[in-house]
Formats: sequence, structure tokens, C-alpha cells
Amino acid sequence: MAEQVKGRHQHARSHARRAVAALGCAAALASPAVAQAQNQTTLYLDRLFMAGAPDDAIALWRPQMGAKTRFFGQLGLGFGYEPFRLENEIASDNNRARAAQNFGAPVLYQLQAYADVGVEILDRVAIQVELPVILDQASGASDGSVSGYTPSPPQNAAAAMDTRIDVRAIVFRTDDRAFKLGAEAAVWLPTGNKYAYGGDGSASTHLGVAAEYDLKKLFVLVNTGFQFRPNNSVPSFAGDGFGVGTEWRYGVGAFAPLRDGSLRIGASLFGSLGVAGTGATGLGANAPLEWMAEGRLYLDQKKRGWFGAGGGSRLSAGYAPDFRLVAVLGYSFPVADTDPPAPGKRFKAERFADHGADRDHDHIPDDVDLCPDEPEDGKPPNPDDGCPALPDRDGDGIPDNVDKCPDQPEDFDGIQDADGCPEDDADKDGIPDAQDACPKEPGEPDPDPKKNGCPKFIRRISGSTEIQILKVIEFATGKAQILPKSFPILDEVVRLLKVNLDIKSLGIEGHTDNRGSIQLNEKLSDDRAHSVMKYLVEHGVEASRLTAEGFGPKRPIADNNTNDGRQRNRRVEFHIKDTSAPAAPPAAPAP
Repeated sequence: MAEQVKGRHQHARSHARRAVAALGCAAALASPAVAQAQNQTTLYLDRLFMAGAPDDAIALWRPQMGAKTRFFGQLGLGFGYEPFRLENEIASDNNRARAAQNFGAPVLYQLQAYADVGVEILDRVAIQVELPVILDQASGASDGSVSGYTPSPPQNAAAAMDTRIDVRAIVFRTDDRAFKLGAEAAVWLPTGNKYAYGGDGSASTHLGVAAEYDLKKLFVLVNTGFQFRPNNSVPSFAGDGFGVGTEWRYGVGAFAPLRDGSLRIGASLFGSLGVAGTGATGLGANAPLEWMAEGRLYLDQKKRGWFGAGGGSRLSAGYAPDFRLVAVLGYSFPVADTDPPAPGKRFKAERFADHGADRDHDHIPDDVDLCPDEPEDGKPPNPDDGCPALPDRDGDGIPDNVDKCPDQPEDFDGIQDADGCPEDDADKDGIPDAQDACPKEPGEPDPDPKKNGCPKFIRRISGSTEIQILKVIEFATGKAQILPKSFPILDEVVRLLKVNLDIKSLGIEGHTDNRGSIQLNEKLSDDRAHSVMKYLVEHGVEASRLTAEGFGPKRPIADNNTNDGRQRNRRVEFHIKDTSAPAAPPAAPAP
């Protein structure tokens, strides 16, 4: 009997142990945050979330992207002094005083590197990955001890940090792009060292927006959003530790582009406020706020490479460094179509093979010889087509039969290069092409080399079909009568057409704002377009090269609800509808 009772007790204890183990597993599965908190001894400390894109500020991202799809990369280096202090870790003045007898700042300094890579797609969406690391850090804690206090220095001088992946999108912008609004979603992957202030131990997310208003000489930028962060704490005195959780992040900045945008200076404020899981430290330590002054220099004319630097300090008692220094170096490149190379030759004659008859004895058989009665001379551009090169006395590559200047080589300066003649003053404005900043647009002398020989009121932009008018053509109120002060603008259009005979058809378009009836505005715009056409014809432009049409308020380029927008919509535009390409050298004669 005793043995039976003993067996029952052992069996019961076995069941009890199994039940306790099962409850323990269930608790661990049901409360991963608790299990994690037991192992997590630090947290993701750095409060600088590097923006990273080519147009961004250092700590604020802009709802602005490249017009074409482009890839980018940036390397950053940051230093923060005393980013985590005793007053951050210990809330109680009494406990802090006891700890201060033997310990300094839990984290005395941090030196970080930030590697950002990403892509901006069609001026709308961007995807970016950031890989931050701690290169070096140290604690100010000594080897002393205080009853009840366990310091939390980083366990590694160098450590990985949590990886950030974010997706951005432009959700709204005005036609003139003065105002832009963007949205962002980010996730931090737990790749950081949770014992060395490099990670939170589990993933966190961020949802935010950015707004920007461009005042031309200055733009103002705002970032805001929420980071849904796991609850973490740094152990200290019992009941007096430091904890973090979900927080509201924000930032505001103002920046001024200088030197045609190649240089930018500005300043920003950025910080966060804990709204959940703040622990016993209360609001102060969980409300870091910093300021930063910065500059960015683009290193090339296309603004693909850039260098930036910034510095600032904390403005609150929150867990931000006493001062911070940052430097960045980046580069971007677009994905653009390029002209494909010309296809290779379809054949190359085998001079040693017997393909049949070869009347001109140039070792190229008649069945593939384009000139079977004229021997090949082996000269470019086609040394294997069976035809001799056409005569070219001046050696400029343009055969004499189409070379207007057979004894003067073409200078290939981009101006009428197919006619065989060098150009000294293509637009006939009296300014040599070598000194003319606009060699195909008649202009006036100017001491500025970038403006010398350029028209004052119009521009013909390469690759565009529009002749841009830099100053509005003005008419009498409600009439089609051109005001005399606009005659100089039209005179420049006349001169441009007279020296650019390749412009075979130019469309003159009249536009109005939306005030008044549509019928009245359409008639007024049409009358004004024809009035401009009449002026051009009277000053020597062939009427056959011109057309005129009015569109009224149908094609606005600005907001008709503002005075400035209505003024911009009242305009005359010039559009090139047909051009004749310069004559190309003829192909080799057919057999």
C-alpha cells in the first residue's frame, strides 16, 4: 500500500511539473514583450534619424524628388557627446545624487556612421534603406558601487544598430510646386545590439507626413508622425529606471538656396515626445529636443554629388546629446534613355574567298560590291562597301558635292554643322560665336559672359518646342491693341525667326484668365494672337510661317483664384510646330 501511495505522489508531482512548464511556455508566448524586457538592458539611443535623399536636410526629409527616376547613396558620420546622462536614467534627485558619487554618464559619447541607399521613382515614390552602426562609444561610469544601483554602460564599444527601411510618396503639390505634401512609412528591423544602445530588441514602425512651402528665396519644412516603438527600459534603482515606448516625432526647419541652388544653408529643430511606456522617469527625459544649423554644397553642375555638414545641441533635458556634429557625402545618378550605338556592318568581305566576278578588282565580289565598277579605296567612313570615298578637299568629312565651303573645313560647333562651312556669327548679331552665349539667338552685347549676345526677353530652350517669353506681352485693357512697351519683345521674336529659317511653322497662342464669359475670352485671346501675328508679318516674317489661335481660359498655368495666378494666365505663347532638319551628306551611290 505504501508503495502504491508513493507511486501516486510521484505521478502527481510529475503532472504538476508538466503543468507548470506548460503555463510557463504559454506565458512566454502570450507576453513576448515581457520576455524581451528581461533580456533587453539598453535601447536604441540615437535620436538623429538621417533623412538621406539628395534634396533632404540632414534630420528632415523633403517631399521633393528627382524629375527622373534616380538612384542615390549617402555616407554620414555623426558624433554626440553625453547622449544619455544620469538625469535621464534616474528620475529621483535623491537616487541620482547617490549614484553620482560613483558614476558619470551611462553613455559619455557615441560616434556613428550612417549608410543610406535608395531610389526615387518618377518624381512620386522613394524607397530607402539605412544601415547605421556605432563605430565607438564609451561610458562615464567608474568602478565604484552604490547600494541598489546597477549602471547600464554599453557592453561593446562598436555595435550594429537597427536597420531602417522607409517608403515615401508625394500625395499632393500645387501646379507651381510652391506647396508639397508627402507621406512616409518606415520600419526598423531588430539588427542592432540590444546590449550596446544599438537596438530596441524588436521591430518598430513609423507613420508620418512632411509638408514644404517654397517662398523662392527660402523654403520652410515640417515633419511629424508617430513611431510605434516597443516598451523598453534601462534598469536603475528599483522603481526608478528609464523607459521608452510609442512616441510622437516632429521637426521644423527653414533653408535658403544660394548660388543658383548649388549651396544651401539652414537650421532645424527636431525632437520627440513619449506618449506610452515612458516608465518612472516621467515626461522630461522622454522629451528630447535639438537644434541644428547646417549647410549643403552640391559638387557638380548637375547636382548629383553633394557634401553637407551640421552641428547643434539639445534644448531640453531629454535624452539627446549635449552637442552633436554631423557630416555627409552623397551621390545620385538618373536612369535615362541613351542613344543606342549604330548597328555594326552587316558583312565584311572575305578578300581571300572566291565569290565570283570582281570587275573592279578591289577584292570585293560584285554580288556584295555597292560600286562594282569603281574600286574600293579602303578609306572611311565605309572601307568595305566597295565604293571609294567621295571627294572631300577640306577633309571635314562632308563630301564636296554637298559642302558649301569645300575649301574651308566645318568647325562642328553645333551650329549648322551639316553645311560644311565654319560659322563666325550664326545669328548675325555682330557678336562672334566664340564670345556669343546664345549663338543662334540674336541679342545685344553684355559685360556678363553668360548673357553676352543673348536676347533680353525671349529664350529658345534646346529640346523644347516653345519660344519662352520672359516678360509678358501687354495689351490695352479688354482690347487686342499691343502696348508700345511690348514692341521690344516682339522685335526679338522677329530677329530670331529671320536667322532661324529652319523654323518653318510657328504657332501663336492667346490665353486669358477665367473672369468674364468663355465666349468673350475666346474672342479676345484670338484677336490678340492675330494682332501679334500681324506685327510679326509687318516686320518682315513670312505669313506662311505663322498661325494664330485663341484658347480663352481653357489652358491655365496657374490658380485663377489669386491675382498672381490670373496675371500669369493672361499670356501669349509661341510654339514651334515644324522645323526642317539641315541637309545630311548623301549616301554612297547605288550600283
